[in-house]
Formats: sequence, structure tokens, C-alpha cells
Amino acid sequence: MKIHLDKSLPGGNIAVPSSKSYTIRGLIAAAQANGQSHIISPLIADDTLATRQVLSGLGIDISTDAGSESWEITGNTFKAPSGNLFCRESAATLRFMSAVCARLPFECHLLAGHSLMRRPMLPLIQALHQLGIEIETRGNTTVINGQVITRSKVSLPGNISSQYVSALMLMAPACTHGLEIHLATPPASLPYLKMTKQTLGSFGIKVHSSIDWQEISIPPQPYLPARYRVEGDWSSASSFLALGAIAAPVFISNLDTDSFQADRIMIKFLAEMGAEIESGQNWVKVNPKPLSGINADLTHSIDLLPALAVAAACAKGQSILSGVRQARIKESNRIRAVSQGLSAMGINIIEEDDRLIIEGGQPKGAEIDSFGDHRIAMAFGILGSVVGETHISDAECVTKTYPDFWRNLESLGGKVTQDV
Repeated sequence: MKIHLDKSLPGGNIAVPSSKSYTIRGLIAAAQANGQSHIISPLIADDTLATRQVLSGLGIDISTDAGSESWEITGNTFKAPSGNLFCRESAATLRFMSAVCARLPFECHLLAGHSLMRRPMLPLIQALHQLGIEIETRGNTTVINGQVITRSKVSLPGNISSQYVSALMLMAPACTHGLEIHLATPPASLPYLKMTKQTLGSFGIKVHSSIDWQEISIPPQPYLPARYRVEGDWSSASSFLALGAIAAPVFISNLDTDSFQADRIMIKFLAEMGAEIESGQNWVKVNPKPLSGINADLTHSIDLLPALAVAAACAKGQSILSGVRQARIKESNRIRAVSQGLSAMGINIIEEDDRLIIEGGQPKGAEIDSFGDHRIAMAFGILGSVVGETHISDAECVTKTYPDFWRNLESLGGKVTQDV
């Protein structure tokens, strides 16, 4: 599907969807608890439905409560799957469930979607090998021979993906002696580990971590059923926050300003660039002001790269976005995708190993390749609606985390036309 965007001045009120990261973590925790749990206000999108589908294939009963926005999970009823477990394009599903399947006493085949096949798994596979687990990748399938895990110590790099560490944290309580996780390097995307710890705490799990988070200890203990409410998604909000900074006032509800989510820092970045930020309980409003360039370290908030880059493209002066190396192994090579898209829109940009240098200017409409990456499509959708004459390919990829994105942009006044 291709989206065409004519020039407009979108602004107004919008409620962002629930958090993908918290929904997936909550589902996996609930699946390991004895008894019934409820996930309140889950995100319903491709990635979260992938996790739900995999858990259902493993014998976990998940139903939608009648007349309410919640899922009811009857946990700890795992059984051997009858076929492949399809993770779609969800890296979190593949990585987290690889660890969970490792502690189940049967063989599981986790099937990856086309783009997910390109994303690395080796550090997690090597960590599970240390615990005595037989796991290997065969083409687009990760094969795990699960067993009772009696080893209790594991070491892995912390600077590649926090998802490997979160995966081990989610399986740790079910290990015979718990798990002591040593990170050989300081963790990237640290807030995501704090999110995992917070979710585990909601299901009764105690997690001990050193100040620098390079040592994490989780004793053996049972998951307890819980009513788990999912907060709004700051990652999904980031493009609309950028819209408020470069176009017209945008009021966004369903956002917890005290959240552990890393991408909450977007409002700090925009304020440093000159945007006017207002906030209250569960809402943020961004008012446009003349923007100036920024030096921003995205080491712990790498998903902000596309949205912050389009804001920088409209700012006066130079912006340097650093700590972005890991963006190359997301749904697309986001450094290359952002660089290519902004260059097509007439913005001077220098691509380096671990940073992007953007000279702000006056972007113009262009043909944008989303590379099937939801965050690229959303960020350039925002910019395209402001400058007009913009076409975005593979625009349906937003269903990964934000199925209503194009409808929401249109509701704010964006002139959106769909070409199937």
C-alpha cells in the first residue's frame, strides 16, 4: 500500500495506543503465573498478536473479556506445540519466547517473518548454550530443545540489545536455582530492563540489580496472577510529538509522564530544541515554536531516531544524533533509511557509524521508501503531511505497532490518500 500526503497543517487532540513493550511483557509474565490474570487495555497490533498467538500455540488460554478492553490469561498450562510457532515480524516475541521455551520440557520451533530473519539472535543463543540449552537457527526457524534449567549463571554483552537480557529475566524465576546475569558491557537501552523489572514486580517477582545494571540476580520464585494495566506508548507517540513541534499544537492523552519508557525523553529533546511543552496527569501538549538544532544521545532511546530526525530536518542549524549504531539492526537499517529519506527531501545529512549529522532546512515532498519499517513510515508520514507532495511505500507496515496511525493523522487534519 502507498500513502499520498498533501500539504496540510495537522493539529488537535489524539489518544495514543497502549504500549507494545508492556503488553508483550505482561502477556509472557501472565502466561507463567498459576491462575488467571487480566491484561487491561492491551495493545492490539501485529507484534502483540504474535506473542498471543505463540502462547496460545503452547497451550495458554487467552480470551478477550466480553464488554471490556482486557485479555484474560489462564497461566502455566504449557504443552508441546503441534506445529511451528509464528512470531511474525516481532523481535521481542522471538527473543523472549526463545528463552521461555528453553525452560519448557519439549521441542519448540519459532518461525520468523521475512524481515525478522535478518535481525541478530546469536548473543541470546550463546547465553542459552551456557545454561545447557540446545538451540539453533535453521533458516527462518529457531529450534529449541527445552529442559529443566539447573545452571544459574550466564554472561552476555549488554550493549547489543536489551531484549536478550529481558528474555533471560523473564525465564529466570522458573529456573531451578534462579539466574545470575552478568553483562560484560554496560547495558544499552537501560530503561527497557527497568520496564522488565517493573513488569516482573507486578506479578510478584523480586529482581535484584546492581547500580550499573551489569549484575542482575533473580531467585527461583513463582509468578503470581495479577490485574495488569498497560500504559500508553511513548514510542508510538513520538511522531505526533514531533508533529506538534513543527506544525500545529497537538494534545496527546494516554501518556504517563512518570513512565519508565525510554522514549519519554522525546519531550525533553523537543523542549531543548525550542518547542513549548505542557503536561499534566496522563497528557502532554506540544506547541510549535522556531526550532534549533540539538545534540542528542539516543543510546537508551534508539527508537526515537526517525521522529527526532524529522524534527531536526525542520530546525535551524545542525543537529547531531549520536548513539544510533544499533538502529542498523532494527526492522530496517534505520540510519540508512532516515538518511535516504531526508536526502530525497532536500536535507543535507551525513551518515556516520554511530551518529547522524543533520543540517536543518526546508524539506520538500518526495518519494519515501519505508523499507517496511513502521517507525520510518510514521515519522515520514508526519513530515510529509507538513510539506506535502509526499508518497510513502509499504505504508501498511504501521500495523506492527499502530494500526490506526493513518486514520489518526487524518483525524488531526492530515490530507491522507491511500493507493492500494
